[in-house]
Amino acid sequence: MKPLANTKGKRFRRSDAVALIAAPLVVVAFTVESAILPIICLCLTGAVIVYAIAGHDELSWQLRVAVCGLAAVMDLAVVSYLYRVNLATELKQQVAPLVAAALPPPVSSNCPIPKGAVALYLGNTVSVITAFPHVVFRVHGHDVFVIDRNSSGVLVSVRVFDDVGNAVARLERNTFEAMNSASHVERPSPSNLTVYDDRNTRVLDVQFLNPQAMKITGILRYPGVDPIVISEKYLGTGGAISPPACRSGREVDFLRN
Repeated sequence: MKPLANTKGKRFRRSDAVALIAAPLVVVAFTVESAILPIICLCLTGAVIVYAIAGHDELSWQLRVAVCGLAAVMDLAVVSYLYRVNLATELKQQVAPLVAAALPPPVSSNCPIPKGAVALYLGNTVSVITAFPHVVFRVHGHDVFVIDRNSSGVLVSVRVFDDVGNAVARLERNTFEAMNSASHVERPSPSNLTVYDDRNTRVLDVQFLNPQAMKITGILRYPGVDPIVISEKYLGTGGAISPPACRSGREVDFLRN
């Protein structure tokens, strides 16, 4: 190994400058809650550190190989640990019950909301839920869309079909199962859940606005029946827009026999 004295006077290497990128990459890796981005950041961190070490030709190649190998092993160990932690967190957040936010209802209505009840806003229709589980959509005796509640919050169960009647996904008490690899579920916030079909169309958006208000938009489909389109302002089925309505009790919101 060359004496360290020989390194005096040598200019700062480009590889050392590149190695400075490792610091912000590590910060991003441990602050971003994602299963993939932190892994990318840590892999890049390991790469720039190895690159910087390899550029120090005043060290023997044996020492450089040993240090690079140690850095790579440590980097892979941290990558594996962080991936497992972030993936577990991501999955836990995905299946967790919807918790009430502190948002106002989307529209004013004349529907009285008893204490302990929840107003379900479906376009221009309000359904007052007084008991859970509550069936939103039932076809031929099959409960296609159900909302339930436990001590932690709201749980959603729904079957998702495409426009030709093929089943593409299922959500069972917030646990998602895809029949088509392109369909997926997202949790933009603890109070919001969205489901996408195989064409990346948002077919369901459930928002728990506050302890007494929920809002649903999307397209409810089932083979052999007209789809139900729920927008921000209206509710439509079979090409016709339903008039404003206020429902109460335990009745199913959309019943098709």
